[in-house]
Amino acid sequence: MSLRAFWCAHVTLCALGARRNVTLGARTGMGTVCGDIRVTLFELKRDFDVHTLSSCEISLGSVIYAPMHFSVDTSTITAIRFPNLREVHGYILLAYSSMHSFSSMFPRLSVIHGKDLYHGYSLIIMDNFLLESLGLTSLISIRRGNIIIARNSQLCYARSLHWDDVMETKNTQVIARQNRDNCAFCPTCPSACWSPTQCQQRCSPNCQGNCLSETVCCPEQCVGGCHYSNITATSSLICNACKNMRIHKTGLCVEKCPDNMLKAGGALCVTHKECTSFFLGTGFISDEINECVLSCPPGFTRMSRSRCVRCISSPANNYCHGACKDRHIRSIGDFRSLKYCSRVHTLNIYNIETVDTRRNTFLEAFSALSSLEQIDHEFTIHNVKIFSALSVFSRLRRIGITSNSSMTIEENEFLTELWPSTQPIIQGSLNIVRNARLCLKNIVNFINYTMTRETDLQVTRDTRNEYANGYLASCESNFLSITIGKVYSFTANINVAIPKESFLRSSGTAEHLRRPFLSVYYKITRTKNETHVDATHSNKWSRVVEKVNYNLTPQGGSFTMSAQLNSLLGDQSYAVYASITSNINTIGLFSPIAYFRTLQRQPEPILNLRGESLSR
Repeated sequence: MSLRAFWCAHVTLCALGARRNVTLGARTGMGTVCGDIRVTLFELKRDFDVHTLSSCEISLGSVIYAPMHFSVDTSTITAIRFPNLREVHGYILLAYSSMHSFSSMFPRLSVIHGKDLYHGYSLIIMDNFLLESLGLTSLISIRRGNIIIARNSQLCYARSLHWDDVMETKNTQVIARQNRDNCAFCPTCPSACWSPTQCQQRCSPNCQGNCLSETVCCPEQCVGGCHYSNITATSSLICNACKNMRIHKTGLCVEKCPDNMLKAGGALCVTHKECTSFFLGTGFISDEINECVLSCPPGFTRMSRSRCVRCISSPANNYCHGACKDRHIRSIGDFRSLKYCSRVHTLNIYNIETVDTRRNTFLEAFSALSSLEQIDHEFTIHNVKIFSALSVFSRLRRIGITSNSSMTIEENEFLTELWPSTQPIIQGSLNIVRNARLCLKNIVNFINYTMTRETDLQVTRDTRNEYANGYLASCESNFLSITIGKVYSFTANINVAIPKESFLRSSGTAEHLRRPFLSVYYKITRTKNETHVDATHSNKWSRVVEKVNYNLTPQGGSFTMSAQLNSLLGDQSYAVYASITSNINTIGLFSPIAYFRTLQRQPEPILNLRGESLSR
């Protein structure tokens, strides 16, 4: 399938004609902030002004450059440049151009955030029939998303780069195919290059991929490198982009917006006056989410003084005009499509791996679910590894409005609970199967409570099958007992009381233990609200495995085993729990989570100190 057919099949390029470029025209301390930048056949045929976007330094949207040169005036095409553009918050798509290189078009592009992806990709370069080199020499960081570079028949320099140095998220893909491979030549570069004369900038290990040059590291709050505030190397370093937020007026990078400012575009901090006067055209303030928005979103009503307040949801007002069509969620970023949706016709969430371990990404994704109140017809969660409970759907009140509606929850490896407190009314059919850590008793309790309100619920036979779920969990009622022994700066001793009746046969000897491995899980924590399964993998449990001693002759109702945790950090809080399994890769009978704090480290003596005179 050609790229054009691929686009049209997904109603993307075909719809671009109805969507205009959004130039916000808001100038920060760093330059002009823009929205989506779209240069396609549709814009060019409408007397597109090629100079309006040349001052853009930050794009809060995505960049699409697909001019199809054979259909438009080439003089207009060659005049298109983005000399000041440093960061793009969405994705970049470059296709159907006759450019030989993009070096003159994007000379300063340094970071692609990938907050919005194009089918999982943050950089797409395809079907540029004269392209010889990429030329994106300032590009240092792609924070999220995959890369595809394909069907550029003259391109030699797709595989001549160390893409791992550019990709911030691990386990991402770089697909390069049907280009002119094996012809790259880097005569003046030590290892990698964009073209014969343009070396890839690489940072020293101390800079952690964030540098001005190989020897000059950028400030910690920067991403995508930095630059001097003026042409002299004696001036201060300015971040090309910020890891978190940027103050609109000054360009200063901050972790979060000050309390007296609003978040705009998910990247900038603005004052109330900036929001309502010129930023984003005429801005509206949403107090509930503390944001500056272009218009009041679905589920909100415009009030006086340019403020948006949440309306009272009901069928009469179409759920505050927040009714959405089908939603298919395949990645963390796709959850943003549910923001402000009060009602969805169909919601399918499937095949989501834990590929992005930044915790704020998960929190942002889950916050998009806070408006969802009703799913009309179909709700499916399949092979999703980021849910340990469905409580993230905190406002969901109803699933299904007819007897043909359905809810399917299957093959979710880390799901342990459904709705632990509040749960929605379900109409239609219910199918819950192959959820390895979801115990049958939790499913039965869920069904029983649901059927008190919806007696016609159709439950599949497999849902009630005791072998269909929970086969990697311990669903017994009894727990292991754990106590914290001696705790030092670097070590801690953990004692586990193992109930005799759970593991010993009538002979009373330990050699008949059915689950011979003891695992002790531990990690640093800042709270006392940890769960046994961290579905987001944002802070993984470390593990110590001990084999149960077969020579033990337990007396009484239990026997005790110990495990020592080594290489701990001093003066840190730890969470710990124990599990006994017959396979060290599964979770069996487990203990409650306990907490302890290591002692402060004692200063170590200085050895072999030497002095040297600085005078001659």
